[in-house]
Amino acid sequence: MSTILISAYACEPDKGSEPGAGWHWAKQIAKKHAVIVLTRANNRGSIEKELQKHPDPNMTFLYYDVPKCFTFWKRGQRGVQLYYVLWQIGAYRVAKKFTVQTKVDIALALTFGNMWLPTLMHKLPCRFIWGPIGGGEGIPKELWSHISTKQRLFEIVRHINPYLCITNPWFRSACKKAETLIMRTEDSRVCIPVKYQNKCRMMIETGVDIADCEQMSQQIQSLKGKPSFVVVGRLISLKFVDIAVRAVAIVRQRHPDCLLKIVGGGKCKKKLEYLVHELQIEENILFEGNVPREICLQHISDSLAMLMTSGKEGGAWVLYEAMMCHKPIICMDTSGMHMLVDPNGGIKIPVADYDTLVKAFADAMCRLIDNPDLAHKMGEVGFKRVSTALLWDEKGRFFESILQEKGRENESSDCP
Repeated sequence: MSTILISAYACEPDKGSEPGAGWHWAKQIAKKHAVIVLTRANNRGSIEKELQKHPDPNMTFLYYDVPKCFTFWKRGQRGVQLYYVLWQIGAYRVAKKFTVQTKVDIALALTFGNMWLPTLMHKLPCRFIWGPIGGGEGIPKELWSHISTKQRLFEIVRHINPYLCITNPWFRSACKKAETLIMRTEDSRVCIPVKYQNKCRMMIETGVDIADCEQMSQQIQSLKGKPSFVVVGRLISLKFVDIAVRAVAIVRQRHPDCLLKIVGGGKCKKKLEYLVHELQIEENILFEGNVPREICLQHISDSLAMLMTSGKEGGAWVLYEAMMCHKPIICMDTSGMHMLVDPNGGIKIPVADYDTLVKAFADAMCRLIDNPDLAHKMGEVGFKRVSTALLWDEKGRFFESILQEKGRENESSDCP
């Protein structure tokens, strides 16, 4: 049994996305190792409440938050990246002090996994594993003309970062120290310097519990009424929900009763509403707004398929929800969608220019409307994938396989 110090900025039970990833990876690793999780003090309440109900002798927590006098400017998600950098500096000091008092075998830098934001855990006097990390996932250049100027600047910096490391001056030293780099997508793997790519292992950061899969599977009902599709997520430019709206305008020429439900809110909502009015498809589009998860899942269950028009994603939770609801996914074949969606569990559309994508999404929607049995078969494939290969348990087995692989390598190097 090794002692593993996990740096997990986001770590909360019963949460999705980054907080859920932090908690579940730590929980899985603690099945076979002593785990010390260094996380935000802000997460302490929910963690201690969970441990009271389900104690785990292999899990210990250290808490740290940046002093409020240095973070008066942070409001919600505003300034979160700068806050994260400051947190990493303070968390490293806490971790360094801890390693002086307690022997640590491995440091794992986990969550907020963006290679272009720094971690200092590689400076600790122990073995180092970094990931799952992303940051290579970007909006395809073919679509840059359809995003905001601000987002375009982000994309330009992302393209420069592999060469100059503008936003993470410790990037190369962390890659050098790491014995393993866990990459969440192929887009991110190719950003790693070539001489370190042999250290890369692929694993998406998010997962699900088998109990959730079984529970949601029991709630699935047979489809009735109009052929319906659903989009779920924030209504911002990089999600390209307008592609779905324009696709509906094409689909309705063959299927006048087709319906698209848009679940979520955001600053692009008014533009989308104007587009719907301009295309005269008000009867075919429903803006559901931000709704509780139970209602969102019902919208997914009532649909023929989910549309994922986003230009980039990591382990988007909504993709898991669609698969758990036995629904095929129509998406671009890039970043997290490429990793998560089985080729037979949906329709993955090659990256192309804007107009080509609109037509491709429309063709895919018509294909499923015309072949409901195909949609059903794809949904079953997706469910099989999420309920086997994408479980949290698989993350634990994957991490253990890394340690065993390194153990064999060390034994081999010790042989005369």
